[in-house]
Amino acid sequence: MERISDIHLEAVRKYLQKQLETIEELKELVAQKYRWLPFPEPVEGSVYAVDGSRMMKRLSGAIVYAVSAAGIGENMYHWHEIGLVSPYKHVDERVRIHMEILEKRMGAMLGDMGADLILIDGTLSGSIIRPPTYIGSNTDKLYEKHKDNLYALSHGFLKLLDKKWEEWREQLESEGVINFPTLLSRGEAGKNIFEVLAEEGVQEAKGDWWKEDEEDIVIFLEYLELLHALDRLFAHNVASIAKTFYRDDIIRSVLKERIIPMLDAPVLDALSPERGYVPFWPQKEGEKTPTLIIDDLMDAGHFRNLLKVVDRKINGGKKTYSERINPFYIRFVDGGVVYLLEIPGHQDPVRTIALILSVSEDEYVVPLEYAHHAVVIKKPEFEAYVNAILSALVSEDERFLSFLRYGREPLE
Repeated sequence: MERISDIHLEAVRKYLQKQLETIEELKELVAQKYRWLPFPEPVEGSVYAVDGSRMMKRLSGAIVYAVSAAGIGENMYHWHEIGLVSPYKHVDERVRIHMEILEKRMGAMLGDMGADLILIDGTLSGSIIRPPTYIGSNTDKLYEKHKDNLYALSHGFLKLLDKKWEEWREQLESEGVINFPTLLSRGEAGKNIFEVLAEEGVQEAKGDWWKEDEEDIVIFLEYLELLHALDRLFAHNVASIAKTFYRDDIIRSVLKERIIPMLDAPVLDALSPERGYVPFWPQKEGEKTPTLIIDDLMDAGHFRNLLKVVDRKINGGKKTYSERINPFYIRFVDGGVVYLLEIPGHQDPVRTIALILSVSEDEYVVPLEYAHHAVVIKKPEFEAYVNAILSALVSEDERFLSFLRYGREPLE
């Protein structure tokens, strides 16, 4: 290995020394308003953790991907899907959302099955009323163009999701695994979603009004699936724990008008090494304007559980939303790693933390650790599985080959 450059070493040393000086300055200010609070006594209960994983392979004519979710507590549950998407429409985000849909569905169904608390790996706040950038403004344009038809289609789609929910939960509860396509927005049994909804009696799914914007409407329906899963999740007690986060809410709250580039975690770490938790108020990033059709669907009675964690306001005739998710920093052992904990505003935070403590061990939460290891999709296994599928298809019809070639084949 090449010898470390003295210049590089000195540059890093100077940066860290400067950071330590800044921490010392900020520590005194933070200590005036914040401190590590002692934990409550653990409370035993049925606590499940949910995590997800995804993997993709880019082919010449499509992208094949796998998404999985695992739920672990007293028992273990799995949800696996393989999907294909065109390689030109927001692929990475759509695959991420597909994974998140499975995670949130898994958590909600575990709540339906009696869990006292569902723990989500990551954050809750990033999912609520904050559509991916490619959905928001584009959906408003679609809604303006197809107003009544798109509204009726969405209403029928959400009713179909409610119907399918019972089937999926029964499968998960009885067999412990779902291993078939459940992303309804992509259609079912070889039929596109418009054909499926037409058979369900949604008259607005008929005709050809949707054909010009079919892909964009399907993308919007994928987002509706996420909101539907979130709505079901928030019917239960839920919390999230993030291992990686970059927040400076506490620093900004003590500095007022000054700006010093420093994150909360290292300052809190220097404040005290003790275990415990620190509640704080998120610094407002501005209220969000909802996607218009989502707002209208909420007015019609959809997403009632989601509205538990959202404040809706009207300012000057304009509706805005803000999330009601309370953040905490938490550390499970003295001198341990600081994590970000998020709890919905309507839940009792002390009881939620007490339930988490009943399944924590050393520096982390046992079910979350197990869920992470259980769900991860290993690249060699994914590649072997995909190659087996492709080989089987090409053996049926060699014309598939031009669509399923892999551009890196000559290099491997």
